[in-house]
Amino acid sequence: MSAPDPCQPKHRFVFLKIHKTGSSTIATMLQRYGYRRDLNFALPSGAVHYFPMSNQRYRFDTPRLVFQWDLTDRSGALVWPALGGYQVLVNHALYNRTVDEILIPNAVYFTMIREPLARTESFFRYFLFDQAVPHKANEDPLEVFMRDPQRHTQKLSNNKWTKYFRNGQFFSLGLEREDYKNLRAVEAAIDSLSRGMDLVMLNEYFDESLLLLKKLMCWDFQDIVYISKAVRRPSGNHTSIPAGLRDQILRWNAADLRLYQHFNRTFWTKVQKYGPEFGHDLDTFRAMKESATQACMATGSRQWDWHNSSYWKLPPNASEKCRDYTRDDKAWVMLIRSRMRTKSSAFIKYRNG
Repeated sequence: MSAPDPCQPKHRFVFLKIHKTGSSTIATMLQRYGYRRDLNFALPSGAVHYFPMSNQRYRFDTPRLVFQWDLTDRSGALVWPALGGYQVLVNHALYNRTVDEILIPNAVYFTMIREPLARTESFFRYFLFDQAVPHKANEDPLEVFMRDPQRHTQKLSNNKWTKYFRNGQFFSLGLEREDYKNLRAVEAAIDSLSRGMDLVMLNEYFDESLLLLKKLMCWDFQDIVYISKAVRRPSGNHTSIPAGLRDQILRWNAADLRLYQHFNRTFWTKVQKYGPEFGHDLDTFRAMKESATQACMATGSRQWDWHNSSYWKLPPNASEKCRDYTRDDKAWVMLIRSRMRTKSSAFIKYRNG
């Protein structure tokens, strides 16, 4: 008899979802995986798909911030620990390993980051900063912004997304804003993340990243198939940004740049460790992804929202699989929250007799 495969699928994980890094596509893939396996999600308690802020950081040790954290039965006993506790976190939340482990102990941690220049340009236009910065008709609003980023940032201070703009990837991963120029603090934070993160994926190598995730999690190819979401309407890209402006943006996001450079190196080390079958597996995965995309595109269409960001519109007779592939983050949260409410209500009824 052959020895059993020691690799077992991992069902406890924390995905650090960072704005404008391709995170919506990853999150919905993970939501699909967890929902179809009836995993317990740590969800925001309010009617939103991201965690609210407390003192500039999300805190999971405050019960009201997590859906049904403090739900009890008639005797006062907490419900969710008896139901296995929370197993999955994929909604926007800032990295705090000490607090995260209270919420989901023994989890696999991973995230996705993006080359800072591309991420800055995408963020600026997605959150409509280009419309908020005064500029002449023949001027690039991003260039106008970078002439005096401190002044323009102050003018945008009422915009809740502003704090995620400059070095926003590292901020989401735990670096405080006052440390952006502190090289020692930046390097210490990178070292801490290197020890704390099981995988840091790269947006520019999206499919390669998911292949590494598949291996890390002991999942199947079908588990990582996706259809892209929240993709901006094509209208040029950051390669057209003048060299001087590019340098300004990268200096302004120096902490994010160091973060990206470090994990770019570790990423390719992981690819090498994957083994010689990496190329074959990548081709297999891309063929499956293309097949799923074509099948769902045959009945649906890509639409554009007010961000000029894409979403999928399907007809009423679309297959369940296509609905799973194209459902956005907000819709998944509603669906998962409804199931968790049903599960906890049934358990309370049983326990209360």
